[in-house]
Amino acid sequence: MRKVRAVLHFVDTINERFGKIIAFLTVGMMGTVTVEVVLRYGFNSPTLWAHETAQFLYGAYCILGGAYVLLHRAHVNMDIMYARLSLRKRAILDLVTSSLFFLFIIVMLWQGTILASRSVTILEATNTAWAPPVWPVKLTLPLAALLILLQGIVKFVRDIETAITGREAIAVEVAKKELL
Repeated sequence: MRKVRAVLHFVDTINERFGKIIAFLTVGMMGTVTVEVVLRYGFNSPTLWAHETAQFLYGAYCILGGAYVLLHRAHVNMDIMYARLSLRKRAILDLVTSSLFFLFIIVMLWQGTILASRSVTILEATNTAWAPPVWPVKLTLPLAALLILLQGIVKFVRDIETAITGREAIAVEVAKKELL
């Protein structure tokens, strides 16, 4: 059991640190949009690159943040029903619905890998005047799916423990404190 807890903690640590790094993409988005606004409205000289760059950063931020959000249990739930359940019943409900999660994320990993592979093979770029490469952004799909899958497995294991014992498994807060 000690080795299992170590693996769970390792996945938590990866997603915690990766999530904090990914958060800095917002700084890049803000900087890009700020430059565009200043150049467009201050100097009447709009850029070709700012809009697409901000879109790429936002897309990467959203998809790569999924595992971090799952780690912190920040995804949307039907709180009307879910919050009224006991800890054990919530874990059981999460275990029952996890099949949908795993089906979705495995298809996302499979199809995302195919999409990214094709994009890298042809060095795909956009059809705009600037024509930046798209393949680096498409590589975020399988990476994000893999991180979310790993975090989903961690959640699944903890839900099993909670369903059996009625107590919360290794708390996310414990993992957070150890990272600081």
